[in-house]
Amino acid sequence: MADLLEGTVDVPGAGKVKKRYIMIPAGIAAAYVAYRWYQASRAEGEPSGSDGTYTSDDLSEYGLSTSGGATNITGNTGNTQTDGTNPHVINTNADWTNRAVELLTNQGFDGQTVSLALGEFLARRSLDKTEASIARAALAAAGQPPVGGPYSVIEAATTAPAELKAPTGLKATANTSTSVTLAWDAVAGAGYYRVYRSGSSTNVGATDAGNKSIVIGGLQPNTDYTFSVAADTTTGKPGPKSAGVRVRTKPVALAKPTGLKASSITRTTFRVTCSKVPGATYYRWYVNGQGASATDNPWCDFTGRKPNTSYKITVRADTTNQAPGAMSSTLTVKTKK
Repeated sequence: MADLLEGTVDVPGAGKVKKRYIMIPAGIAAAYVAYRWYQASRAEGEPSGSDGTYTSDDLSEYGLSTSGGATNITGNTGNTQTDGTNPHVINTNADWTNRAVELLTNQGFDGQTVSLALGEFLARRSLDKTEASIARAALAAAGQPPVGGPYSVIEAATTAPAELKAPTGLKATANTSTSVTLAWDAVAGAGYYRVYRSGSSTNVGATDAGNKSIVIGGLQPNTDYTFSVAADTTTGKPGPKSAGVRVRTKPVALAKPTGLKASSITRTTFRVTCSKVPGATYYRWYVNGQGASATDNPWCDFTGRKPNTSYKITVRADTTNQAPGAMSSTLTVKTKK
């Protein structure tokens, strides 16, 4: 071996070079190549670690995390369970609910409504149509809850409300000049009743199922009205209306206005007031026996009169549906000079 390293050798471009300066580096290089070949042949059959496991470098080479923590993907359920290193951890049903609320809120759902519906869903209660729709949307967005599943949506059976019949036996049991009392027979399944009146675009009264009569007020004296009634519930639409019943309010007895008094007298104007008459809807005023004006209130302003002239004023109460009441006594009013 020593002889191989003695002497020189011609190297083109460098001249004579001692053999040891060439052979020694060449030997080292050959040994390194052989060592790398041996390593490569072992890597084909097993991990490079001395105990047959992959090292951190091996895992990093395949893009896998080596920072610790387990990852468990449950196939076909949409769940990802981690130990808390992921911002979207889903380890508990509470985590799942929070994630589902977040996802559905982003889709335009109301967060509080979603939270309440999912609470019913996880409690395995029957859900109404809206709650069931939310639960299905949550499963589609966030997958199955991680604990106690798989979960199915339990939707409450929907049944049509009972068909309500039209009330019968509708009649007026009392009436005054401004009100009518109505009564009718009970309807099975009714939660309450609606009362309708001719000349009105909507119902004019309502009463609960325990009351099968009602007083309708605010009516005009001596006037015909037709009433009908329908049963209703809080969950369905109203049933059909009953046959109508026609009722006429009583005429009102209009008293004679009293207490006529003049005030604010000028050369051409004055005011006259009188007592208020129960049942009156307006007042007719007369000057010297001739109709002069009508007012809603028990007073009237007279204008355009002559100076220093006397006028005889009378008044009577009236309604729109019957003859006016008796004429008042006369009040004489004289304008100023």
